[in-house]
Amino acid sequence: MQVDKNYYEILKIEAGASEEQIRKAYRGLVRQHHPDVSSQSNAAEIFQDIQEAYEILGDPEQRRVYDRLREAEGLDRSSAISIRSLISHKHLLTNLEEQAFYALLDITPAADLPTSRLPLNLCLVLDRSTSMQGMRLQQVKEGTRQIIDRLNDDDALSLVVFGDRAEVILPSQKNVDKAMAKSIASTIQPSGGTEMLQGLNAGLQELERHCTDESVNHLVLLTDGQTYGDEAGCIEKADWAGRNQISLTTMGIGSDWNENLLDQMASLSGGTSVYIDSPRKVVEVFKATIRNLSAVVARELTMSVSTSGGVTLKEAFLVTPHIRRLDIRADKTVLGPLGTGHDKTLLMEFRVLQETAPGPKRLLRLTIDGDVPGQGDRRNWEWVEFFAEFVPKIDGGIEIPSPIVTALGKLAIFKMQEKAMVDLEQGRISTATQRLETMATRLLNLGETDLARAALLEAGRLARTGDLSTEGRKKIRYGTRSLSILPKEIHSD
Repeated sequence: MQVDKNYYEILKIEAGASEEQIRKAYRGLVRQHHPDVSSQSNAAEIFQDIQEAYEILGDPEQRRVYDRLREAEGLDRSSAISIRSLISHKHLLTNLEEQAFYALLDITPAADLPTSRLPLNLCLVLDRSTSMQGMRLQQVKEGTRQIIDRLNDDDALSLVVFGDRAEVILPSQKNVDKAMAKSIASTIQPSGGTEMLQGLNAGLQELERHCTDESVNHLVLLTDGQTYGDEAGCIEKADWAGRNQISLTTMGIGSDWNENLLDQMASLSGGTSVYIDSPRKVVEVFKATIRNLSAVVARELTMSVSTSGGVTLKEAFLVTPHIRRLDIRADKTVLGPLGTGHDKTLLMEFRVLQETAPGPKRLLRLTIDGDVPGQGDRRNWEWVEFFAEFVPKIDGGIEIPSPIVTALGKLAIFKMQEKAMVDLEQGRISTATQRLETMATRLLNLGETDLARAALLEAGRLARTGDLSTEGRKKIRYGTRSLSILPKEIHSD
């Protein structure tokens, strides 16, 4: 291994190339530069470099050592992204038909990353339907004023309100006259029904005016009601937003709104959905949203998974800042923006099929890619590989690290809530009731008394009436999703 040689350049591949891309590049270069077919005078030397590069990069362990040495010597760009990892098993048993293997990842901006606040391109799309009148609309106006006060001169802001139709009350603009913008927000009056798609379309059009490769493009949509007949259009637009670097925060206030729709819209765009059970919480939610957006370093993170033969990914979850099931069918899974002080923690379960030969084996590689503006001297990706030693027996049993055990316990509560809702939809009232009661007991053991009480109340209601209250359904759904799972310690393993 010669660290001063750039093996990636020799094979004419990117540093983040997959194993298949490395093999493909190697085969193509061998056919082109083999001394038997090449007329170049230095064909033998070129061919030797190609062979050497492939021997290093084609071996995952040697490649990892090479990359780290290059970075330590200052010959390669360091990454803007940091990954700390923890695995459930250092040893796996031979001759077992199938074994579970867990990986816990904590993703943060690199500790030494020099950062400055990225410009915001923000649109607030606010429901002004008749049901918003009174304290709800009053608090939304105050929350909007709080956001306006926290804008910088290079931030762009637009305001859209919707009821039966949408109206752009503040077109997208930079260097916002804050007094004028707050005055405009104060004039919002309740009127009409709820047609969300019109507001979403108008908001996305305003955001397009100031979308750049450097800006954090974000749309906040707040509603308190059901939108009828345009759900498919809302989902389509949210998907379009995600593919065009626009993330959504969807906020539902009260209990009469479609949580499935708002969750799906947020997930498709790489954003998040928020349940606001009381108008008094609106201002704090708006403040938290602008704080989080102001801390963004990477506009979007994606994760790709490459497993070895006999290893499959069963399920994956984002567990901080909130629990969210990740789509493992896609080649790349969208994780959303990454901000300073706002780590993303992931827990993944893999299944490892029978291995008869003892010894070390590479199980998988995870690559995190980020859109990190203004960091041209840094790599925008980082990766980690996991290995296990297969042994005939393990003396003393298997001890799974406590952070993984804790995360699994709280994920079990989240999944129990999911299953209870499925049972309810399919008419299995008794089973759903039992799940909620069990969930309440586990929540009490964790000290989550308010959420446990809500689950018990809804279990009783379900047993009596055959259904949940709309408010209780949301409390359980969003409460279990917000269980604190951040482990105290995650280290490289």
